[in-house]
Amino acid sequence: TQTRGPLSRIIFLSTALIPCFAFSSSNNYNYHSSTIGPNTSTSTSTEQQQPCAPVVSNKQSNLSLLDTDRMKRKILSGKVYQHENFLTEDEIRVLLQDVDGLIQENKMIPSGLSNTNKGTDQNFGRGDRTTCPVTWWLDSLRGLNVVTTSKEKQQSLQQQQQQSQPQPHGTDKRNLELLNSLSEKIQQLRHEVALTLNRPTINDASLAHECYYSRSTEGALLKRHMDERHEETKGPRGWMLPSRRSVSWLIYLSDFDVQGGELRSYVQDGFAWGPERGNMVEVASNRGNLQVGWLDMRMDGTLPVFLDSWYRPPGVREMDHDEMFCILYTIIDGKEVYITKPWVNTMVVESFADFIKMQTLEKGPGLFRNDVYAKNFKLLEDRQLWENGSVPPGSTIKDVKPKRGSLVMFDSVVVPHEVLVVKGGVRTALAGWFHEKT
Repeated sequence: TQTRGPLSRIIFLSTALIPCFAFSSSNNYNYHSSTIGPNTSTSTSTEQQQPCAPVVSNKQSNLSLLDTDRMKRKILSGKVYQHENFLTEDEIRVLLQDVDGLIQENKMIPSGLSNTNKGTDQNFGRGDRTTCPVTWWLDSLRGLNVVTTSKEKQQSLQQQQQQSQPQPHGTDKRNLELLNSLSEKIQQLRHEVALTLNRPTINDASLAHECYYSRSTEGALLKRHMDERHEETKGPRGWMLPSRRSVSWLIYLSDFDVQGGELRSYVQDGFAWGPERGNMVEVASNRGNLQVGWLDMRMDGTLPVFLDSWYRPPGVREMDHDEMFCILYTIIDGKEVYITKPWVNTMVVESFADFIKMQTLEKGPGLFRNDVYAKNFKLLEDRQLWENGSVPPGSTIKDVKPKRGSLVMFDSVVVPHEVLVVKGGVRTALAGWFHEKT
């Protein structure tokens, strides 16, 4: 794996070297962010690293779990997909019993959004949700039978099995059957997402797919954030791991009378994927280059902007310059169009966002190829704007209620989102991220 240095002082190349359209870049590698979710470890065991065959129940394999056409349009357009009644009430009940066991064993730990500058001193409290990684998740990925997380329930089930007594409906044995059926259902969901979105590596069970329980009581909220970002914006470690978060998903187990706790997303209504629109450009990733912003082109609508950090300009030989260049581009009429000049990293700057924002304010020759691009480019992740409580330019607010039994999914790279304060009841979810290779 080739490593890159952090963002740095920028060397601009003459515009004479810049053709209007781009060509393909080298391979990308990724670091999977560890600041959002509670279950971010990657096992190095031989068993986990071997690709697993798809785990799909024979009873469920011929039936689609989703409205696949609507899901595809929503996610590839950078919107949020919601599917009501994804779980039955029996399935919700068995998961909530699993959560109750974790609460009794003090495994549900307060967890907000981590500030890496604070280390382990995050000061999480009542205003934060509690979370716990789902310990049967790896067995689920491997196609094995799963057991409840609670040690007490495991021991009870073992005693029943040893006594070989028939178990009536509603006992731990019945719950275990439901849990295994539900495990297969979630893996079928993963495979349907991979097929529908044409992201085949989501099928690979050896990747660091994540799953956890989240529980929020009155007063809890989650501030605006992104679930995934471009490797170049994470510093040197951004290129170290072989997969990244691709699709974020939540299945709500909330109280019937929960108040507040809506998932608030900020989506770009000026962009929509669809063959009938003549637009086959997808959000999030192009040739492995992740999206970092939007470009408002008026007549052409809002366009996704991608960062290619493995670019080598024409006329620059590897023997003369062994560092790859960065460049921003969008896609117009099926062609990749550069909106900046290339830059190379030689000295550390504060952050990618600060650097880009500084360049958009420059007049005349600078990073952007013209003032129109500079003026109309907007970052996906603008924390200064967020801290002021502002809505990202061109965005529309969409709120999704935490409706019991419903499934919510969106692309992990392009959707800024937050969870509004819970005003009453308990907001509970089984949630996670499906990963894809980089």
